[in-house]
Amino acid sequence: MKAEKARIPITDFIKVWCELCRIRIDAHEQRRTAVGGKTYHPDCYSKLFPAVRQADGATNRV
Repeated sequence: MKAEKARIPITDFIKVWCELCRIRIDAHEQRRTAVGGKTYHPDCYSKLFPAVRQADGATNRV
């Protein structure tokens, strides 16, 4: 009689790379940003969309 192999989720073996820096993101890493089917490190994603500053003399109207 054959012993049944332990079933490990396939997601543990999928290798994911950051679309910006091309460094591998660990499968167990909790911090990752997925946008539009692409995966980024949070720091790399923030480099794509830096904070937008208003032009000088612009006023905020509500």
